[in-house]
Amino acid sequence: MSNKHLENRLVFPMQRGPYQNNGASPWYCTLKLGTPGQPLKFAIDSGTNMNWITSAFCPANQCVHSAGGRFDAQSSSTFAFTDCLQRPYSFGPWGTMQVESASDVLTMPCVTPLETQLLLATAYDGEQFKQLDWDGGLGLPCSSAYVEGRSSFLLQALMRDGQLSPAHPFVAFDWDNQARNGTCQMGGVDPTKTQGPHLFLAWSVYSTLAGVEYIWSADLKSYSVGSELMASNLKFALDSGSSQFKGDDGLMRRTLARIAQGGEPDIVLGFADGEITLGANLYNCLIEEGPQKGERLPQFAPLGLADLVLVGSLVMEYCYTVYEYQVVKCSHEVYSLAPVGMWLFNRADGPQIITRSSSKYFTPEARSISNGKLALPGPSIETVSVAGTWKNDYGSVMNLAVSGQHIYGTYHSSTGSTGKYSVSGFSLGAAPNREKNQPIALAINWRDLGAEPCDPSWNWTSGLSGQFSVTATGEVLTLSHLLVATSGFPELTGPGTYVDKLVYRRVEKQPRLEPPSPSTLLPVENALTGSWVAGDGMSLVLSVQGDSTQRMGIVRGRLTCPSGGADSEVRGFTDINAVASKLQRQSVSLTAAEAADAKVRTLCGTLQLAEDVLDLLVLASTSVAPANAYLATQISSIRFTRAT
Repeated sequence: MSNKHLENRLVFPMQRGPYQNNGASPWYCTLKLGTPGQPLKFAIDSGTNMNWITSAFCPANQCVHSAGGRFDAQSSSTFAFTDCLQRPYSFGPWGTMQVESASDVLTMPCVTPLETQLLLATAYDGEQFKQLDWDGGLGLPCSSAYVEGRSSFLLQALMRDGQLSPAHPFVAFDWDNQARNGTCQMGGVDPTKTQGPHLFLAWSVYSTLAGVEYIWSADLKSYSVGSELMASNLKFALDSGSSQFKGDDGLMRRTLARIAQGGEPDIVLGFADGEITLGANLYNCLIEEGPQKGERLPQFAPLGLADLVLVGSLVMEYCYTVYEYQVVKCSHEVYSLAPVGMWLFNRADGPQIITRSSSKYFTPEARSISNGKLALPGPSIETVSVAGTWKNDYGSVMNLAVSGQHIYGTYHSSTGSTGKYSVSGFSLGAAPNREKNQPIALAINWRDLGAEPCDPSWNWTSGLSGQFSVTATGEVLTLSHLLVATSGFPELTGPGTYVDKLVYRRVEKQPRLEPPSPSTLLPVENALTGSWVAGDGMSLVLSVQGDSTQRMGIVRGRLTCPSGGADSEVRGFTDINAVASKLQRQSVSLTAAEAADAKVRTLCGTLQLAEDVLDLLVLASTSVAPANAYLATQISSIRFTRAT
């Protein structure tokens, strides 16, 4: 090894393959792997922390991909396995491959061939892989601290071997989508392209999902579609291995829904010190190969990356992009790399997507090398709470707030009647994590809080109970739903109790609108008020109040279980207009959190007015491991009669 660090600027020529609708970048460079060298197509991928290549060890029906190349390890005299075990490697929601650890020689332009550790893909399948324009990838993580343990970090290795100067810790991408060619330059920048409107994005760790801290992320203050603010205070990532916008499921779905309404809205990314604006002519892309060939489609896809907006070539093709590191010298031959941030510069010959420049300016001169220790920020510790905005597959939205164990908020329905309705309920125990879910019970009163016209559903209530869980794709509410319809709704349904399973995904950490504080509550005369007892010894003591408009009945009380222990607080709703509506049954939905047996309960059903009998279905939910979620909620029926 030479101890003289050269100021070489290693340039990788890059080509643009056909644009395909799989979310992966169409950009790659052709390098030789092995001895003799086998030409293969590699992505230089800032969205991964390892190196990999499709191998000839794949079965004939596996590893089918658009680029078509496979590395034949048996034909390389310098190839060696570094481990004898095969294992799965996950790309998250994008897919999984089987890999084996190995090393071989990588030949690059104008530098000495470099021994490189990488993963051999021995199996993968799926439409997204079939549309892949490259045979493998070279990881460009934000720090050497995050490199996958059995892969080399190319930039760090080139500095170690004296082939790149650690004083120029830059990686620059310059892609021209019209000419379909470009470059990736390591160890330097082109100063003529770092002029004019620009954006500096200081690195900020993305920690919502553990294990992906290696991505190049920054703080994103606002995300807007047209004039509508869709999200605020989340993370943004620039990923050279990706193409389209990906990330938070709810945000991507709402973006697509807004675009479908027409008007070709702009996408506006607002940062603390700068702004990017993409017009519809840029985010609607022609699909050049694959199943949607010939279609022009908006490039937004849910990917289960909560609180993140990630994008690649869709932005990078219109910018000169520089990733900057801080180099720390650990010893005579060891250099560690920490992230500084990302610089974007409008291409002079392209659309000017940077619409507000940063105040910080880029200087291309040599950077100082630190000789001390540098501590990377760890993942922020954030308490997971059900507070926030949630949306289900029907499009209905809940805005929830939390006070202790009590949950309150509003519900905006997209089925049956439309309007805004009150929600009340309980959570119990510790916040959820990957090992344990949290039980949730909710009640909904279907009397509109606004000025919507009256309809039969105003006499109804709902009870929901189930699990708040943290998954690899984000936070989820999975709730069993009992809808108590005490009156018929013409052309919709007749009276009865209807059962459904509802899955809600988080849209925002905080509610879009703060749930309203209850208006002044006034005692009302109602048949539900009083003491009730069941055959098994369970008892209820309930009182009913009405809001100042007498629209809904708010229930408060205590629940006593036959097993003993402290009484549990009860909150919920009832229809205080059943008699005036000439109904024989009054809908009731109650919730309780019982610390003694670690259960939340939703008690949902009807008060039979003539018989003075309270018939309820009970959904009782406990905290369980995610794998046991099918055993989390138990249903039973119970009849209460008035205590004498």
